Amino acid sequence: MLINETDTSGFAEAISAARKSEVVIMVLGEHGFQSGEGRSRTELGLPGLQQRLLEEVYKVNKNIVLVLMNGRPLALPWAADNIPAILETWQLGTRSGDAIAEVLFGLYNPSGKLPMTFPRHVGQLPLYYNHYNTGRPGPIKEVFWSHYMDQSNKPLYPFGFGLSYTRFEYSDLKISEAGEQKIRVTATVKNAGKYKGEEVVQLYIHDKVASVVRPVKELKGFKKITLSPNESVQVEFILTDQELGFYNNEGLFTTEPGEFEIWVGTNSSEGLFGVLKLN
Repeated sequence: MLINETDTSGFAEAISAARKSEVVIMVLGEHGFQSGEGRSRTELGLPGLQQRLLEEVYKVNKNIVLVLMNGRPLALPWAADNIPAILETWQLGTRSGDAIAEVLFGLYNPSGKLPMTFPRHVGQLPLYYNHYNTGRPGPIKEVFWSHYMDQSNKPLYPFGFGLSYTRFEYSDLKISEAGEQKIRVTATVKNAGKYKGEEVVQLYIHDKVASVVRPVKELKGFKKITLSPNESVQVEFILTDQELGFYNNEGLFTTEPGEFEIWVGTNSSEGLFGVLKLN
């Protein structure tokens, strides 16, 4: 069934097959020509009848693996709440089938991280992790709030998000001087799961007070590590003026004293937190 058809004649066959199966692998998403320059969409859900088909199959078999093929972030709140496994494959090349099969059958433990934010709804756009502070108040419950009335402000999947067949635990964040005007940031990462896996450890900062408004969070470093079950490693980042500075109103690159918030974690929304005071 084509992704943009309005004909439901193939639904019965798909539902019948799903009812007889232990696991259902559904490959949904966009046609390759639906993404790219001049290919804008007003909606970010699954095109055509795909969402309806997904929900109909779910009624007879909830053990679904959803394989996405798309060229933009999709708004998939229903799938995120109901589908037990979602594999984002984007628009891959001629060997995409082999790569997807290796992940699905456990021959390769995925470790990819999202290079963009996935919204809950198209109305949340623009939505990105490194936005600037505004003059609006915080997430209060009174009249002049800065949140949506009908949706969470938080994304469906944040920038840097990505799971694997194992899980990683973060602990023991330390921030210290490293000499020569450098700052050392370390954290311990443990493979707390049953399988060997790779993790992309991410470092974010926020310059709390500056002469030029700064983003609420900025990715300033990442390292990919490989750990066996129960193995731990200390991951180190070195911050210099290059990471802590910015271009001021005169167009000069500068570093200003003050407090910097530091996060080390698995994505832009989760992680260990600390504060750096720069004199």
